[in-house]
Amino acid sequence: MSKEHAASPSGVMGSMVSRSGRPCDIARRLLRRSNATWSLTVSQTKSITAHGKSGDVDKALELFDQMPHRNLVAYNAMLSVLIDSGRLDSSLQFFSRMPLKNSRSYTSMITGMGRSGRVREARRLFDSIPSRHRNVFAWTAMICCYAQNDEPLRAVKLFTDSYGDFSQSKVAPNSHTFSLLLKSCGSLKSLVYVRQFHCMIAKILDLETKCCIFVQNALVDAYAKLGCLIDAERVFGRMKWKDLASWNTMMDCYTHNLLLHQAFEIFNSMKDKDILSWNIMMSGLLESRRGLEVPNLFLSLSRLYPESKPNSSTYSIVLSACATHAMLEFGRQIHSCSYKISLYPYNIFVSNALVTMYANCGLMKEMVEVFDELPNKDVVSWNSVIQGFGQNGEAREALNLAKKALDSGMFNANTFTAIFTSCSHGGLVIEGLDYFNSMRRKYGIEPNLDHYVCVVDLLGRAGMVKEANDLLGSMPFPANSVAWSTLLNACSLHGSVDIGRVAARKLQMMEPGSVKSYLALASAYNRTGNEGASSKLLDPIVENHTVKEHGSSWVIKM
Repeated sequence: MSKEHAASPSGVMGSMVSRSGRPCDIARRLLRRSNATWSLTVSQTKSITAHGKSGDVDKALELFDQMPHRNLVAYNAMLSVLIDSGRLDSSLQFFSRMPLKNSRSYTSMITGMGRSGRVREARRLFDSIPSRHRNVFAWTAMICCYAQNDEPLRAVKLFTDSYGDFSQSKVAPNSHTFSLLLKSCGSLKSLVYVRQFHCMIAKILDLETKCCIFVQNALVDAYAKLGCLIDAERVFGRMKWKDLASWNTMMDCYTHNLLLHQAFEIFNSMKDKDILSWNIMMSGLLESRRGLEVPNLFLSLSRLYPESKPNSSTYSIVLSACATHAMLEFGRQIHSCSYKISLYPYNIFVSNALVTMYANCGLMKEMVEVFDELPNKDVVSWNSVIQGFGQNGEAREALNLAKKALDSGMFNANTFTAIFTSCSHGGLVIEGLDYFNSMRRKYGIEPNLDHYVCVVDLLGRAGMVKEANDLLGSMPFPANSVAWSTLLNACSLHGSVDIGRVAARKLQMMEPGSVKSYLALASAYNRTGNEGASSKLLDPIVENHTVKEHGSSWVIKM
């Protein structure tokens, strides 16, 4: 080949070289153009995400539509913006039009459907994921979808059924997967599953690393909730790394088991506490019937402001303590504080706690004012005010409100408990029985044991002891000590000795160390004029120095 021919350009490349210069110059220009396109796409994708986070979804969509070049990252960013904004239907339409999808696309969509409660659709999408995109994140998202929608058994079953397939694809569960599964086990109250997952965690994860702290926290929590405090302590003690959540979890374990001394040891030893730490201790005091100590702890927390700021849960716990122990003055101060920081009346939990507090203190006017000022009432709000009227002897007003709640669909099983309690205190037997007979048929609520006990109390208070006994015997589940005690109290009140003997015998079998059954039956004998039989029951109790605890009441200064 001659030099002349070799230097001559030929074809398209030749013409390009002749016009633009050497081939390396062309490559550089093409690379610069490609980099500029890539930079523009990245910049526009970041803008879409930023607009989404600020809530301007329409602007994000406009930017996406104007993009000259869209890659999979841009599509996924726009999909996430739609999902996070709650536009699930738009997300589904966008997802169906995506030219390409990857694991992140499927995972985002499953997560969005899980948040919206569309579990079946999420499962259909999960099952349709191509094998190359079935990774641990999509797997965990579907487990999370079941867990957060109160389907813990399906969450566990999905894992056990698909573990073999994922294992063959070399996909292993991560710490987030196991945390969700342990939470589901707690809901299922299955210690067997917890122990099995504990073994898998020990084999698959490196528990010596910091990233596994929250899995171990979940293990501590699961064991404690299932009553295995020793196992919870063992896991906690072996943790190489502990964070604030670890200490809070262990402290919560102790409070739920009413071990306040151990909980306070942790609480007092913690250098850094968050508001959850304080709430756990206040709630523990309330559960342990030491609610009178809650105000002091709350005041100690208030002195640390602004380092530790009380939240809505804090105020709800304190108000519950005020309601339990009728601490009206302190409750009013908390009411004022919640108003100043705009929790009242907008926070439903604080407002509902205030309704209960004023009801327990017998202040109907204040209770109604709080209820009326609620901008958005929920079922608990209605139940609390119905219960409040009923327990303060205003049964008719309670039933009037109950009718409004039932007609507006703001009711649940507890609504009927409040109704029966109100009827019982007000002697409204016919009304109470009407609601009991219609609750399943008309309102779709299946009567539970509490409902039956309330109606037994309703009949017993009205002197219909035989009818109360018949109802107790017809229950579709075994009677507990509360049911027999309720019937026995009715027998004591109305001198029904024959039924009282049966109720007393049942109660003695369930609570062998209690003297309640003897005292109630002795009272029934006294009402029928049979002091001899009454003494026969009481003399052994006196000889053994077994006495009834003194009752106490709270006197409120108005």
